[in-house]
Amino acid sequence: AVETERRIVEEISRNEGKPEAALPKIVEGRVGAFFKQVALLEQDYARDNKLTVATVLKDAGLTVTGFARFKVGA
Repeated sequence: AVETERRIVEEISRNEGKPEAALPKIVEGRVGAFFKQVALLEQDYARDNKLTVATVLKDAGLTVTGFARFKVGA
């Protein structure tokens, strides 16, 4: 999944005309942003967006054993 996302982002960046020398940094930034949105532990904590879910759990001494995802709206 990571390599697939990396290839997609690299192709998009090339199609946008980004310089070859800058592609590795651009790809890393975009892939990082993607995973920050979709990976639970990398997401911003809802009550304090300066913290990640992983940080809050670690500070509380908790671990995730399961989770449910739901979408509000259309």
